Amino acid sequence: MTKIINKIKLLPKGVKASIAFFFASIITSGIAYIVTPIYTRILSPEVYGQTSVFLTWVSLLGYVAMFCLSYGVFNNGMVDYPDKRDEYSFSMLILSNIITLVFTAILIALYPVIKSYLEMEFPLVLLMCTLFLFQPAYNFWIAKQRYELKYKTTVIWTVVCAFASPVIAIACILCSDNKLYGRLFGAELTLIVIYIGFYFYLAAKSKWKVNTQYWKAALLFNLPLIPHYLSTYLLSNSNKLLISNIIGDSATAYYSVAQSVAMIVTIVWSAVNSSLIPYTYEKCKTKEYSKISNITMPILTMFAAVCVMAIMFAPEVVAIMATADYTEAIYVIPPIVGGVFFQVQYYVYANIVYYYKKPKYVMFASVSSVVLNLVLGYFLISKFGYLAAGYSTLICYFLQATLDYFAMKKVVKEKVYNMRYIGILSVIVVAIALLSNLVYGLPLVRYGIVLVLVLVCVLLRKKILNVLKVMKNK
Repeated sequence: MTKIINKIKLLPKGVKASIAFFFASIITSGIAYIVTPIYTRILSPEVYGQTSVFLTWVSLLGYVAMFCLSYGVFNNGMVDYPDKRDEYSFSMLILSNIITLVFTAILIALYPVIKSYLEMEFPLVLLMCTLFLFQPAYNFWIAKQRYELKYKTTVIWTVVCAFASPVIAIACILCSDNKLYGRLFGAELTLIVIYIGFYFYLAAKSKWKVNTQYWKAALLFNLPLIPHYLSTYLLSNSNKLLISNIIGDSATAYYSVAQSVAMIVTIVWSAVNSSLIPYTYEKCKTKEYSKISNITMPILTMFAAVCVMAIMFAPEVVAIMATADYTEAIYVIPPIVGGVFFQVQYYVYANIVYYYKKPKYVMFASVSSVVLNLVLGYFLISKFGYLAAGYSTLICYFLQATLDYFAMKKVVKEKVYNMRYIGILSVIVVAIALLSNLVYGLPLVRYGIVLVLVLVCVLLRKKILNVLKVMKNK
């Protein structure tokens, strides 16, 4: 143990920060999945669905109300104003607040007209807007800490927020007659109190000084990116809003649980992609595209295996995460997981497009895919029910991956990946996703498929370890 600790101490600060942020992400994601079975058992499907709709609106409208000022533009500010980072942070916070207040005024004025579409009572609208007002303070603090590699306090507060919010929410649910308000006010007010603390911390660090000269550049930088951020989120979550409006909150709850199970595999990809990006950029710089392909193909293969395992174990995972009321949600997991596999391909192609600073192509793919998802989802859900939403997502992620592939091809003008192999992998994953419903009643068949995958991984372990070693070194 002493040797391990000494080795960790000798690691570069950037490496230690990356490891710390990765484990913080795993812990916070783990807490979210641990509390899901609790929520599904103490909340009715209707209330769980209403909660899911509220959180979807918060995330979606937050892109506009807070203007994503803590994203890429904030890192640019850290580079451009190294001696005035505290002043820059507070200036961005005040700009975000102004945008939020304008957004809130418009939302309240339109509320009588759009109330039926929001499916949100007025107190919840006020809760949401209050969250938009104070959350940026925490976002800016986190972004600055990450940029300066101050990982210790960042990890501590990330875990505190992830733990405190659901604990208070569960206590409020158990003590309240209004379970929806107990769940939402308990969780969100806990976070708002923490965010207010960071608000005054940023203000004190900057001595309440606001420099409006930073505002114009930030607005011009972020304005064209808002459609991309919105589209990316809508592609994953618009189906919940459609299901809620077309069918009802209970159906939304079933779909939300299925999506939570299916999206577990994205945690695996997030960890992998964080290591793949620097390697991809390095090889793009020297135009060694074949080396990118040599590393990416085994990674995609391993991820395909993870997707298949998630599909095969769907009945068991749903049984753990929810009650018997949610059993039919099992059947929407396979197409969602199939869509996630194409979502991963989007990152594989988009990483290269981003390197060459051509984000408009990525934005076109995202916007086109979400428009198709809204139109296709509306007709499929209306005719076939919420289970059809998963297939709509699968089709639209396939479109997004295809458009991003052609974008990459246009930017690079050279062969990068073995597309024939990727095509074969995609067909296998999609075929399993479409046919898996036939074997959910046959556990021996499902376990047999998983066993075959494990044996293949054992036989290819040397190649897998070699890929992991290369990624670790990069």
